[in-house]
Amino acid sequence: MRKKRQPPSAKIQAHRLFFPAASLYAALVIPLSVFAMRSGAWPPGLLDYGHAHEMLFGFALALVAGYTLGPMPKLSLLILLMLWFAARLASIIAPFSLSAGLLNAAFALTLAAFIVPRFMTAKKWRNRIVSPLLLCLCALPVVYALGGHPSIPINRQILLQQSVLLFSLLMIFIGGRIIAPAAAGESERRGLALESRVQPRLEAALIVLLIVASLTLFFPGNRLPAGLLTGIAGIMTAIRLYRWRLWRCRQRPDLIALGVGYGWLAAGLVIYGISLFLNMWITAALHVITVGALGTLSTGVMLRLHAQHAIRRPPPASIVSVTAALIALSTLSRVAAEPAINKSTPLLWLAAFAWSCAYLLTAAYLLICRKNQR
Repeated sequence: MRKKRQPPSAKIQAHRLFFPAASLYAALVIPLSVFAMRSGAWPPGLLDYGHAHEMLFGFALALVAGYTLGPMPKLSLLILLMLWFAARLASIIAPFSLSAGLLNAAFALTLAAFIVPRFMTAKKWRNRIVSPLLLCLCALPVVYALGGHPSIPINRQILLQQSVLLFSLLMIFIGGRIIAPAAAGESERRGLALESRVQPRLEAALIVLLIVASLTLFFPGNRLPAGLLTGIAGIMTAIRLYRWRLWRCRQRPDLIALGVGYGWLAAGLVIYGISLFLNMWITAALHVITVGALGTLSTGVMLRLHAQHAIRRPPPASIVSVTAALIALSTLSRVAAEPAINKSTPLLWLAAFAWSCAYLLTAAYLLICRKNQR
């Protein structure tokens, strides 16, 4: 017996559309970025800072949309997805055009209008901080576009580094809200107690450290204070991860993978702080965060969320483990390929290949889950 078709006004979970779209885009854009880097010509939108722009304001914002929008009317969600897709197409083909700037601004600001008010009613200030954080992340593509105007002197390199720190803060917050209760539940099933869960004081310190570090980057000559603050934040992130006792969850590869992603984040923040002190290898340090942490956490969260909705149990251990291993290979290869370390085109292609395989595998599983939900 056929199921009745849902009317256009019926609501659908945003992650069912945005997560597969973000995964497929991630799998495509990184090989294209390497090709652009090697050819120096095409596609123009992935040259220079364009690659970082698309990873942060294209891919990562799509992840934010999928995770925070929740159930929405199907028609509204499709319009928002098409707006995101049009912005990606314009940014890659004509990155400095008016249409690219307007489309990116339209998607980011529309997304902000949907998600920012949802966190404004939180009682605790640590939860309320998510609202201005999301607003900043959605405003950054607009600021970046304005930076292309000759009369508006915006350092895009610094702006992108600030964006990485703010996305790091979002990963710290969301990761804590997912990993802590899951680790506590798994410990309780084993007859053990997990005393340190959200760790509010540590979380509050991380919020302050990363916000101040991000603001400090605005000012010339403040590289050392920003590096110190970021390094301390990385150490605190590692302490928070240790207190979750994830080694007790050996039978839950999905939680272990999220812990690995959180570990990449801690390591990336420490390495980035050191790189600011030394004023070298900054790009390599940022890739530990954007490839290792963002890659592992995003795939882990997407697989886990879709599995919870479709099959009511954790995702297959094989998919989770292979995906995390591919992201790790991509991270190590990309860091080793840093021009300041080793000018190696094969390593860049290996990093891109491993990354694309991880997201193609993720997208395949998400689409299978989506089919099972129908």
